[in-house]
Amino acid sequence: MATIKLKEKPEGNSRTAKSVNKAGTVRCDIAMDNHNIIIDEPPERGGKDEAASPLLHFSAALASCQTVQIVKVAEAMRLNFGDIKIDAIVNSGGGDGREQGSRILRFVSAKMIISIETDASEAKVERLKQLAIDRCPIGALLEDGGVEPEVEWHILPLT
Repeated sequence: MATIKLKEKPEGNSRTAKSVNKAGTVRCDIAMDNHNIIIDEPPERGGKDEAASPLLHFSAALASCQTVQIVKVAEAMRLNFGDIKIDAIVNSGGGDGREQGSRILRFVSAKMIISIETDASEAKVERLKQLAIDRCPIGALLEDGGVEPEVEWHILPLT
């Protein structure tokens, strides 16, 4: 397994998620700051499908992280914009695990289809695209793991 090492270790803020699992299930009750979520797997993966799976949460994290970055960059650029919609598709497949002969699900591809309403010039929209993609830590995490998300943009008239 390849290990990616950053040239400089960035300083950052610590985030803690606490997971509680009841014996006999794969369901996880997660507490993060003052938020709670449930994670489960579908029956074919040993769960009861009571909540989204970890992989679905990762797709949601990619979509929401990118949305936040687009909003922040657009506001900093003082762009007029309306609705932003993102479909994030993260595909996984079997790959080698850490132990010899073991298999594990690995991310094999990712795609975001981004729609934004704006009346900004083409040059400003191109700058928005570049800066917003560059600032998404979830997208960067995928890239660091060798899976660069494909991005398809749809620029719609501001309504």
